[in-house]
Amino acid sequence: MNPHRPRRSSAQLRESYDETLDALRRRFEQLEWAVAQFQPDLDEKTFSAAWYSDDPSERIRADSVLSSFEKIYMLLMDLITLGVKIAVRSGALSIDRGASPVAVLRELQIISQAAQDSLDVQREVRNSSQHIYVELTVSDLRDAVIQQIAGTPRIIRNITSWVDGLTDVADDRR
Repeated sequence: MNPHRPRRSSAQLRESYDETLDALRRRFEQLEWAVAQFQPDLDEKTFSAAWYSDDPSERIRADSVLSSFEKIYMLLMDLITLGVKIAVRSGALSIDRGASPVAVLRELQIISQAAQDSLDVQREVRNSSQHIYVELTVSDLRDAVIQQIAGTPRIIRNITSWVDGLTDVADDRR
């Protein structure tokens, strides 16, 4: 914890969590729209042509996929972290300070091993896009986006069910 930043209240954590859920919904819609520009199923040939095009408008179409993918990944990590913080704050969960929130949710079986593996792939692709962009391949991005589209709704449902259950238990205690 940052000693210079005041600790957020439970209500502030829940507000951040709800705002993150809303941002995820909007970004997921945006990703679906961006991917629809390269049908069927984010066609690799069409996507690659736009990615490497000399036409800025084509590159913007491809970049909209990347941008939405990156934002969804980061928002999903925020949601996971906030969910774990809410659980800890409610007293429903006790974790080691250095524990990875993703690993915590995996251990609690809130997310599956396949979901964790997909998040690992998404993290690697996102990190490549941020740090070694020229080495990011269209194929790797495409595969990560397809995994993200397939798995994110289930991950969100599992987390929200878990957090809502924690909130219900906390409300019952009052």
